[in-house]
Amino acid sequence: MKIKYLLPIFLILVFILTFETELIAGPGGKIARNLFSSFWGKLFLGMLTIILLPIIIPMMIRDYFKIKKTKKILNQLAMKDDNFELLKLNSQVKGIFNQVHRAWKKEEMELASEFMTDWYWQNQQLVFLNDWEEQGLENICRVREINSLKPIHIKATNNPNFEGSRVTFLIDADMEDYLKKRDSDQIVEGKKGFNDVETIWTFVLNDGKWLVENIEQGEMLSAFIKMPNSVPEVATA
Repeated sequence: MKIKYLLPIFLILVFILTFETELIAGPGGKIARNLFSSFWGKLFLGMLTIILLPIIIPMMIRDYFKIKKTKKILNQLAMKDDNFELLKLNSQVKGIFNQVHRAWKKEEMELASEFMTDWYWQNQQLVFLNDWEEQGLENICRVREINSLKPIHIKATNNPNFEGSRVTFLIDADMEDYLKKRDSDQIVEGKKGFNDVETIWTFVLNDGKWLVENIEQGEMLSAFIKMPNSVPEVATA
């Protein structure tokens, strides 16, 4: 069977599996999906990986060079503003990631409000946490370790001090995330146990501080990889 026929089949299978496991919880409103956690799921994924290597390898190469290019731009911008210095930025992103999840676990997003735009933290508290409280549900969300941080997109501005610039990271973390009833501990969505979870976090520079502007699922990676970085020439000159 030709690869061009395998790809649509693969996408349909992933769509079906995703549809069946569409869950809600965690920062951003969705429990991390774990489509291939069972033995048969892992076996199925392994077979698909082998079959689709001619497609997967070019995608990995594309991702690698986009991340490398984004890091290069950050290094150039760091010479003009240390907010873009990669080691400093990575440290801040890790701290914010952990703080946001601690606030989410305690169901008090105000605890992380200083690390988020006003719209985002209010949206998380009002849309998800308050709704679950009314339903008698509790989200169990624990981060054991951050495995990797990868800058996948940057949009710098010409504003003074680069105000309003945005940097997007792919964050891979070992974490547990599920939704349960408060009175019975019955799990409603997700399951206990730690898994590697990829999420995409966009930060905006506001008064010299990086704030969380949005959190999206890892499925959005391809869209960000394809999106050209946007940096004024004067910023990297």
